[in-house]
Amino acid sequence: MDVLFDSPVVRLRQPGKILPTQASYEILDDKRNRLAFATETDRRTRLQMLKATLPTAPPPGARILTVTGTDDQAILLLTRHPNGRLAEVHGPDGGLVGRIRATGTTRHYKLTDDQEQVVATAVGELSLKHFQVTAASGARIAHVSKTWAGPVKEWLTPSDHYKIEFNRDISEPARTLTVMLAIMLDLSLFGPM
Repeated sequence: MDVLFDSPVVRLRQPGKILPTQASYEILDDKRNRLAFATETDRRTRLQMLKATLPTAPPPGARILTVTGTDDQAILLLTRHPNGRLAEVHGPDGGLVGRIRATGTTRHYKLTDDQEQVVATAVGELSLKHFQVTAASGARIAHVSKTWAGPVKEWLTPSDHYKIEFNRDISEPARTLTVMLAIMLDLSLFGPM
């Protein structure tokens, strides 16, 4: 597998919409050049979105996002399962790239390859806004953090921004799964319903 997000810093940015009908993320490099765009395949109506904000609303079903490159060709497919504790990443050919699984609490995640071998683990602070990612060897490889999106976006929309800082050159699938971890965290903890 080619290195998809080959940059020391990768940023995720959501468009600022008051009531988004589908999740979308712009994936940028450290110079803010677009690397990819992730868009949810299903669009919900505004009424469905309003109902989802009610405390009695059932949990959302599976969420599927297509990640397209700069040429608008699909490069990945991210599926977050209905329980919110498991996400699968597939390549454009349908082959499994890896899985992101919450273990214990929503602060602990295992990133596994297509053979179910752990390639990295992520542990978050209590605020769930900063996560340290370590390789299977125990070496720290990345830091994922939810960053300030600005007063208008923070106060009026559910849009969030994330920054992934890689400490060292890491191979695939750990790099791709670390970037997809930020999207899964947003969908599960902070993002649009």
